[in-house]
Amino acid sequence: MEKLFPERTRTLKVYASAEIAKFDERPGMVGVFAHGEGVSLTHWVFKKDAVLPLHSHRHEQITYVVSGKIRFETGDGNTTTVLAGTFIVFAPNEPHGGAAMEDSVALDAFSPAREDFKAQMGWVSK
Repeated sequence: MEKLFPERTRTLKVYASAEIAKFDERPGMVGVFAHGEGVSLTHWVFKKDAVLPLHSHRHEQITYVVSGKIRFETGDGNTTTVLAGTFIVFAPNEPHGGAAMEDSVALDAFSPAREDFKAQMGWVSK
């Protein structure tokens, strides 16, 4: 079988979310992280009324709301409420936070990879 991307020599890595340590240090939120060399992806489960305080980081972030409803706030005081099927993009260093208006699930992609979470969660790459 011909390779789709012959210039790539890396081996495919597969991680079962059930085998990854859960990040549960924020009330009402549980996250599972997977990391590549240049990107991190997080699967979040939020309980209704869970709050992520306003914060910022050097990473560009794209959030996709899989289910539920989440209200996001930026450092300039703007708020927007997004429903399932919506993407939201935060620039590097842009202050942002949020609150789950109902039980919700979201995916966050970060670039570059979140080295802080790799260290905190004891991530071991295959």
